[in-house]
Amino acid sequence: MPRHPHCLAVLTALAFLATSNASAQALQEGPPPQHRLVYRNLMVARLNPLGLLDEARINYRYRLYRSESPALRDNFVSVGLAPALSPAFGRLGIVVELQPLSILQLWGMYEFIGNFGTFRQLQSFPSALSNFSDTELDGLDRLPSGDTRRPYSNMGSQVTLGATLQFKVGPVVARSLFRMVRPDMSLRDGNRVFYDIYYDVLAPNQGWYFVNDADVLYQTGRGLTIGLRWASSHAFYGPSHFSPGELQSNPNTTHRVGPVVAYTFAERDGAQFNSPTVLLMVNWWLAHRYRTGADSSAFFPYLALGFSFSGDLMPVPSPSER
Repeated sequence: MPRHPHCLAVLTALAFLATSNASAQALQEGPPPQHRLVYRNLMVARLNPLGLLDEARINYRYRLYRSESPALRDNFVSVGLAPALSPAFGRLGIVVELQPLSILQLWGMYEFIGNFGTFRQLQSFPSALSNFSDTELDGLDRLPSGDTRRPYSNMGSQVTLGATLQFKVGPVVARSLFRMVRPDMSLRDGNRVFYDIYYDVLAPNQGWYFVNDADVLYQTGRGLTIGLRWASSHAFYGPSHFSPGELQSNPNTTHRVGPVVAYTFAERDGAQFNSPTVLLMVNWWLAHRYRTGADSSAFFPYLALGFSFSGDLMPVPSPSER
């Protein structure tokens, strides 16, 4: 587990940009206290696809055992809330985390989701082979009011199971964040899949898909971190996600890669407002059904600009009292 404060702050921001709750928010001096109440927040704007989001986590953590070893000391079991709000949707999740080692976290989240019918969300389709390009989504959004093909508001839920492996060697930090997602949304009659702007996938309703983000970061000192992200997704469509008689294939696997630059202003153990971090991500699509030339140019990157911060909501004892 990385112990440099700026690396931890950047991992927190990256975990949020990956829509997860992977960072351990480790203290720099000594093991965590037996009981801890922590929060973190991210505000992010995104392009290709378009997005604007504020997402938070509020967690109670219980330390499993006490250890001074860097590989063992940041351990806990945790339960918390995960609210998120954008102009297109609102989400409220219940999160359970298990971190037996500093380098490994397992977690699960159950979310209640409401789509507002704005910003092209929610749009559903009869088949995994349906056109969900930006051009198609824009055209559907401009249809007259009352047209059943327009985006619409709806409710639903979603289960996410995740695993995070992260470690540090010298100034280099590596992390892999894997999520399996199963949505259960109330779709229009005859529709089997929907475009999820959150993950930029054509999601199989009542089916599974995975999203993975791998980062390699280099800590240059004085709060600046640079690195590389590789992101991928793949949906597991079943026969129920295709129209009758269709050839059952999957053209919707995605890959993108590109640099990450972040700057953390300060970090202090136990602070209520901690680790303010500005982060910029520029990724190019290597595989996408519509973003590598079919609908938009492969030279047009995925862009994300975020600001994250975190803190402790309960006083943190001194290292000698933990």
